[in-house]
Amino acid sequence: MTLDDVASLVLASAAAARAFAPDVRSGLRRLLGAGVRVGAATLIEQQPAARSEAAVLDEGGRR
Repeated sequence: MTLDDVASLVLASAAAARAFAPDVRSGLRRLLGAGVRVGAATLIEQQPAARSEAAVLDEGGRR
């Protein structure tokens, strides 16, 4: 491999990285957003169910 081949390879790699960087960035952003949505849904499912009946207090403020 000559110096010209190495230089060509470096330039081609730099051009490819510059061309595909926005696509990679937006793809990672979408994956992270999906992960956040899945994590939030999982946390919501794990929350204990709220009581369906309201707590009734007596005159002393006790249940």
